[in-house]
Amino acid sequence: MRIVIIRHGQTMANVINNKGTDLYIGTLNNELTNLTEQGKKQANILAKNDIIKSIEKVYSSDLIRAIQTAKLAKPEYELNLSKDLRERSLGVFEGKEKKDLLSSNEYNKYITDEKFSKFRADFVQKAPNGENYTDVSIRCKRFLDSLDFNDDIIIGIFSHYHAIRCLFLNMFKIEPKERVFELQIQHCTPYVIEGENIDDLKLISHNLNDMFKK
Repeated sequence: MRIVIIRHGQTMANVINNKGTDLYIGTLNNELTNLTEQGKKQANILAKNDIIKSIEKVYSSDLIRAIQTAKLAKPEYELNLSKDLRERSLGVFEGKEKKDLLSSNEYNKYITDEKFSKFRADFVQKAPNGENYTDVSIRCKRFLDSLDFNDDIIIGIFSHYHAIRCLFLNMFKIEPKERVFELQIQHCTPYVIEGENIDDLKLISHNLNDMFKK
């Protein structure tokens, strides 16, 4: 099996955060998480990529930004939607900003107390009603376990930043596991993996070690 993993295109929420606002996105699924014109352009460029053209079956998160990207990159293909491919949930914090938490007597500890402040990327800490990396890794493994790696097919997976990190964690047994927090996943970049079982997968499009923050 060949697997092509793609992070969705740029969204307005991405633009807002890149300008310095600390907006908590997670599984937020509204106008802020629609693709921008730049995001649509990124996805349209993907459609011309030979790697993307070779994809025979398309899987996608059920969040709109992944769906929009998949539809532009693989028009006229049926999308197999999976909640297991969703972004990491930030629970009640989604749609809020850092300043909202700081001004809250109930939630300011999630900014000021190190026992809570790693909720965005940790294997234990999580936002209220949200997920940590352990939770996301479990559902990503469930998705991978549903695949038949002996199948001679090329599949595309359209997903999200933290979810893709957790897919990679399951695929490549990154050690120590906390190193996954340094893994950089770019918008609309195809990451190509090959193998006949989950214990023998190889990333053939990139050097995995080069994808970690230096």
